[in-house]
Amino acid sequence: MSNILDMLKRSLDRTVPISDPDYIIGEELSVETFDSWVNSSLVDGIEGFLGSVVLGQIGNGKTHFLRYIRRHYLEEKDNMIGIYIPNMFISGPLVDALNEIYKSFFFAPGNSSLKKYYDNWEVYKANTESNIIEQHENIIFRYLMNCNNKEESELVLDYFSGRDLFPDQLKFLKTKFGSKKAFISNENDFSLVSGDAFEFIQLITNKPILLLFDEVDKVYSSETNSVTLTRVGARILTSYRVLFDHLNNKQLKGIICVGATPEAWDVLSKQTAFERRFTDRKLILKVPKTKDDTLNFAIKRLNEINYIPDENEKEFLENIVSSLSDDRLKTWADVITLLRSGQDKKLQKTTSNDPADIILEILDNSLQPLTWAEIVAKSVTLKKMYPKSQPTKIINKLVNDRMIKVSSSRPKTYESTALNEEF
Repeated sequence: MSNILDMLKRSLDRTVPISDPDYIIGEELSVETFDSWVNSSLVDGIEGFLGSVVLGQIGNGKTHFLRYIRRHYLEEKDNMIGIYIPNMFISGPLVDALNEIYKSFFFAPGNSSLKKYYDNWEVYKANTESNIIEQHENIIFRYLMNCNNKEESELVLDYFSGRDLFPDQLKFLKTKFGSKKAFISNENDFSLVSGDAFEFIQLITNKPILLLFDEVDKVYSSETNSVTLTRVGARILTSYRVLFDHLNNKQLKGIICVGATPEAWDVLSKQTAFERRFTDRKLILKVPKTKDDTLNFAIKRLNEINYIPDENEKEFLENIVSSLSDDRLKTWADVITLLRSGQDKKLQKTTSNDPADIILEILDNSLQPLTWAEIVAKSVTLKKMYPKSQPTKIINKLVNDRMIKVSSSRPKTYESTALNEEF
């Protein structure tokens, strides 16, 4: 069974999703709740962005949840445009940080540049009167309405996606539109251009927007138990507040979702940008994880690397998971650590179906005597072999061979003689 362990360790090596995951484990009720919020945002006559927050400790799957729901609405339901922002805060000079955040709207994992929407723009333009388009006072619309061909339009869309352009392209844009090399030089620029970009996407696709903010935890240090919101961070928050107000003033529709630890959210919720919008819609990711969750998680991770365990390997995984300590399965980070190591104090990898070997493995890795009920609870194989009674002959042989000791108490308990040699 060494192969399944090697493959499992390989599948657990990544720390962030390679692409938006197509599965969620143990959070089905949270998804249902989020669905209800989305349905509220889609009601005709309801304008503005709703605020929501997903709370979970570090390593408890906030990134996985955010990227799962982005895929859920973008691909499965096909009723929203999902934009994932991997870092709500970026360090460095303010203007540089704002430009990097803006670029992430279009170039972060799974996001699409504005150029991807060129065909939608052409359909929208063909079916909408020019004066209506101009009434939006949207800078992207203004540039596009003055383009003469597809090449010019795609260059404009690249420009407003924050893509780095060649000098001759920048010169053309400056000559034709009077544009600058960088269109974000302060908080107000960031808010206005971001709002125009989201308005452009929503109007030409006719879909609400789902904004998913990750790595909010930078406003609080769990190591020092202190607030770490810097002066630049505070000004970035001001930029978000202006942006959120700008989106609502434009009467756009959508949901803003923030993933945060409870401690970070306690800091963030006191800020003006968030205190009004997020009070009624909170999700708390489940703690602890169950053993069923853990087993499903291991199998899904193997599936991600195109490995499908057979029945014997699944049984082996069940044995591993059943031997893990329940009180250590708090977050997904804990689950990954235990599964990657392949062992817990109550677990050693079992490579034999011999019941004597399995019993010895369990007792060798227990720091206290166990009853037969406790032994059999740690092995799916033993449960199947002995559903009603214990293997008396095998246990007596282990005792006679001085491999294990049996107590005289009731109920009887068993322990490995190897423990006396080690401690």
